[in-house]
Order: sequence, then structure tokens, then C-alpha cells
Amino acid sequence: MTAVALLRLAEVTDQRETNVTGTYPPLALAYLAATVRAAGYRPVIVDGEAPLRPLARVMDEIPPETVLIGVTTTTLAWPAVRKSAAELRKRFPGVPLVVGGPHVTAFPKETLQYSDFDVGVIGDGENSLLELLSRAGAGLSLAGVPGTVYRENNEIKVDERVSWVSNLDDLPMPALDLLPLHRYRSVVVKDPFVTMLTSRGCPYKCSFCSQIYMGEKFRFHSADRILAEMERAERDFGAREIVMFDETFGANRKVAHAVFEEMQRRQFGFRWNARTRIDLLNDELLLAMRKSGCYMLHLGIESGTPRILEKMRKGITLDQVERVVASAHRMGFRLHGYFMLGYPGETRQEIEATVALSRRLPLDWASYTVTIPNPRTLLQEQAVEEGLLDPDFWSDYVAGRTDGTIPYLSSKECDVSYLSGVKRNAYLRFYLRPHTFARQSTFVLRSGGFRRLVEAGTLWLRELR
Repeated sequence: MTAVALLRLAEVTDQRETNVTGTYPPLALAYLAATVRAAGYRPVIVDGEAPLRPLARVMDEIPPETVLIGVTTTTLAWPAVRKSAAELRKRFPGVPLVVGGPHVTAFPKETLQYSDFDVGVIGDGENSLLELLSRAGAGLSLAGVPGTVYRENNEIKVDERVSWVSNLDDLPMPALDLLPLHRYRSVVVKDPFVTMLTSRGCPYKCSFCSQIYMGEKFRFHSADRILAEMERAERDFGAREIVMFDETFGANRKVAHAVFEEMQRRQFGFRWNARTRIDLLNDELLLAMRKSGCYMLHLGIESGTPRILEKMRKGITLDQVERVVASAHRMGFRLHGYFMLGYPGETRQEIEATVALSRRLPLDWASYTVTIPNPRTLLQEQAVEEGLLDPDFWSDYVAGRTDGTIPYLSSKECDVSYLSGVKRNAYLRFYLRPHTFARQSTFVLRSGGFRRLVEAGTLWLRELR
């Protein structure tokens, strides 16, 4: 049977948009694998993150009968992926190399111009990959597939007919059985666990976030499909916890309430956690989530000042933050708040207000990141306009003309040394409070034992660097 190899390569950068508390399954590859398997192909997922291993080891796991190799990448991971393409080309000279993921949608032409990949897939990859596989298996040209960037006659061309999946229920359930689920870890999540997506995209427009790779339309699974995936997670994979990786879980209230009601009726044996927005949560929704087994919420609070929240286009107020966090805490939720430091134009006093807010709120966990200008965002445009970012930075980055480090948006008042120090101090001031340290250590021990506590400490020390 014709094989297709889908790869996630080892992450080699310490730069991240948000604090990462573990290694999670690559759901995008699992969706692609399920789609091509349903069409009669044999997909193989090789995850270089689980366990962490170099490209040479990853390549050893690619079957000799493979007719196409697909690699997923973010822009942060691009420098390493770009170099890996050259090694893949040497090892598999006759096999088409296809790259997908958010980076390709942001930089379609540049991705091929500065790498050895043959084709890049823009947006949702399921339908484009099926067409590419059909052609590769028949020995036909891969040029001109809708929603791809490709080489033709020594020219790089972009076909902008992106094949967005409008009805997510049309997709088969992600092929979690092809992933080494026992290899994934999270310091606060029970083993074994699975991850899920109930939607694609986000209806909000925060200035620091780009959703171009998810399409302009917010799409979601039906309640029946979500419940079927939950049932499979418990029945087939023995899941004790489900991690919802939606950008904004619960944005479709009708679907959310239908799911919560049925979860209460079925009495699943797993607990679950989700990432969502402050302004989506009210007491009614919180109570329904809690009764259905949700125990933890991850909340993007970002700033402790109204001026910076407005500049971020967060669409939330500090009064909302205080009220929602207090309600969720009262109902027994574990709460994880995310905060950004060093936003363009932010003063030291405003940064201190953010750190102070994080310590004042009844949060169990806090993550702090120094702001970086992700591509194709309003933040990037703001940074260029204010002279904080070279207009050619991203072009040079994609081409490999930088060292791969994305700069902080430092200013005279908030230079790089200050921003690095204030992030480190924020972590120390939050977690070294005796009651916080004791409470979180006990929780981590109960979730995964002493080994998990060591992992949590290692990740925490990494954030202090």
C-alpha cells in the first residue's frame, strides 16, 4: 500500500508565544493522517518531539515505499525545518517534499524560495494533500494543485484557491492511534490523556495574534461529533483527561451547552480543561462546564492596564477579569492566567501593574512571555511603525539571513536586559509565595507523582533563563 510520511521535527528554539507545560500530540498531522487513510493510503506519523530525537533518527522511521513526505512547521520552527529539508532531499532524492502549517500560509512564496521543499500547502491541508498524493502516486506533476505554492518552469507560483473545510464533521476523527500517546507529557495533566479540537479559527481579532492560517470563517464541530470523540478517547485510549486546544473554547454557546448537558447525563470518567476568553464566561456557562467535569481554565488576561488591553484589541476590561476569575475560583476551577510583558509603548509602571494583577487574582498558575512581533499581525505593523522592528526582519528571517532569534520589542525605557529580568522576577514573585508553592507542588504530585514534580521544576527553571 502506498505510504505517506507526516513529520513533526524536534523543536530547537526556546522562543514561544506562551509558556509550554509539556509535549502535546500534533493534532494537525493526526487529522491529515485520518483523511489520507480513509482514501486508501497508509499514513505514518513520525513525531520528533515524542521522544525528542534528531532528524537522522526521524528519517530512519520513514518507510522505503513512501511516495510523499509532509512536514508541518510554525514560523518559530522554520529555521530548523528549512535546514532539515536539505537533509531530507539528500536522503530521499526522488520523493516529493511537502511543507504545511501556519508558516506556509504566512509566507507561501518565500517558503519555497529559500528551501528544498517542492510544494507548500496553504490553509487547511486535507483536500490539497489528497490531490498531491493522487498525483505523486501516478507520477504526475504536483504543479497547480489548489491551495498550494509550487515550482514550475523555474518559477514559484501560488494557487490561492485554498480548500478550507467548511463542515468539520466531514473530516474523519484524527488518527490518534498512529501517535505515541504514552510519550506525551504535561505537568498538570493526568496520564493517559488526549487532545481535542472542537473548532477551527477564532472570531476575535487580537492585535498580537494571526488567524490567517485558519481562514476568515470560524468553524466548529457539532455536539454529536464532539461527544463521539470524547467517547472514543475514553473507550479506545483510556483517557483520564482531555485537553481542549481550541483557540476560544465555547465561542459557539449553543453547541457548548448541548455538549455539557449530555456529558452530565453520560457521566464520563475523565476530567478536562480548556483555553477560552474572559468575555465568553458567565456564571451559567461556568457552572455547566464545572458540572460536566471541567476542572481547569486557561485564560488569556495579557495585561493589567486598560490602555494596553485596548492597544491589544483584547475586547475585555479589568472589571470583567476580576469578576470572572473570582466566580471561577469560587466554583472550584483551577485557573491558569497568561500575561504579556513589553508590549510596544508599555511603560515599566504598566508592566508592574500586570505582574501585580497576576499576583492579586486567585490564580493557581501564571505564565509570562515577553512580547514578540509574530508575522502577519497588527502588532508587527505597530512595531514597524514605532521603529521597534526592522521592516525587512521577517523577509530576512525566512530567507535564513538572521540567527533565527526573534527580537523583543525593546525601547530605551524597557531594554532587553530589563524585559528578561522582569519576566524572571515575575515568575519568582508568583510561584515562590509559600501558599502558592505548596498548593501547586501538591497538585502536580497528585497528577503525576514525583517524576512529574521534577518535570515541572525543570520547565519552570527553563522559563527563568
